[in-house]
Amino acid sequence: MIEFKPRYFVLPAIALTVLAMLHAPADGGRADRNGECGPVVRIIDPGIRASFAAFGRSQSSAAARACALYANNTP
Repeated sequence: MIEFKPRYFVLPAIALTVLAMLHAPADGGRADRNGECGPVVRIIDPGIRASFAAFGRSQSSAAARACALYANNTP
């Protein structure tokens, strides 16, 4: 019978924690965001790009704080 002991799970848990912390880029991806929130996507269509820009300007202050948190540049 296999015995489940905590010592068998501590080292893999630490390794998974370290790997999870290394997943994000060191600078938080701030270098190529250009003030955009969310993942960086290159939109070629100018109409769609303008609608996303207008939507970004009309967001609430709570959404702006959430975006700053996501972009890792909170004041």
